[in-house]
Amino acid sequence: MFAHKSVHLCTSGVRQEDLHTKVCMKIDANRVILPQTIKNMEQSGGLSTVLRQRITDTKVAIIGNMAVELIAEAIKRLGFVDIVLASEYPEQPLCDVVICTCTEKNDCRAVIAYYRQIDIPVICTFNFGIGACAVIIPPEKGLPHFVEDKAGNDTVSSMIDYTSGYSKFWNIQNNEWIDDARKWIASPEIKSSIGEYTMTAMVAHLLVAMIAGNKVKTYPKFYLSTIANDVN
Repeated sequence: MFAHKSVHLCTSGVRQEDLHTKVCMKIDANRVILPQTIKNMEQSGGLSTVLRQRITDTKVAIIGNMAVELIAEAIKRLGFVDIVLASEYPEQPLCDVVICTCTEKNDCRAVIAYYRQIDIPVICTFNFGIGACAVIIPPEKGLPHFVEDKAGNDTVSSMIDYTSGYSKFWNIQNNEWIDDARKWIASPEIKSSIGEYTMTAMVAHLLVAMIAGNKVKTYPKFYLSTIANDVN
C-alpha cells in the first residue's frame, strides 16, 4: 500500500461519520447569497461566512500521480484545511470529496468504484498540455467510459478522443485545440507547467462550486479550459 500524507488533520474531536457531509447540499437562499463561481467573487464580496465554514469543514482527498501537491497548495489557499494526499491508488482515505489525477485506467477505475460505494463524489482531471479537462462523477452514476474494460490504459488519451468527438458531434465552437492536445502532452515542459496549472485552477473552481451548492455539469458532460483561445 502506498503511503499518504495529510496536509492537515482535524483535531477538534469531530467523529469520523461527521466527515461525510453532503457536499452538494442545497443552502437556504434566504440565509446566504453564495457566489456562482470563483470568477465573480469580487462582485459578490468574496466567500461568504457560511461558505468559508463549509470549506473548512470539508475533507478532501487528492489521489493520483500528477499535480497532487500543486492542487493541495491551491485549495489550501482557498481555505481547505483537511487535505489528504495519496500518490497512487490503492490508498483510500476517508473524505467528503475526491480529486483523482490517475492516468492509468485501472487505478482510476478503482478510485471511482470504491468511492461510489460510500456515496462520495469524484472529480477526475486530465492534463491536455495547453489545457485541461475535468469531469465530475457523482456516486449515483455508473462507471465512465474511460475506465471500462474496452478503453485504453491511458485515461488522458481516452478523454482527448472523447472530448474531441463530442465537440465535433455537437458542433461546439472553440474546442478545435483539443486535436493538438496529444502533441502538446508529449512536451514535458508544457505538460508540467501550463497543463498542471490549468488542471489545478479547474479543480479549485469546481470544488468550491460543488460545496456552495451551485449547479455543476456531471459526466457524461465535462469541463475544458485552455490558453489556446486567449493568446493571440
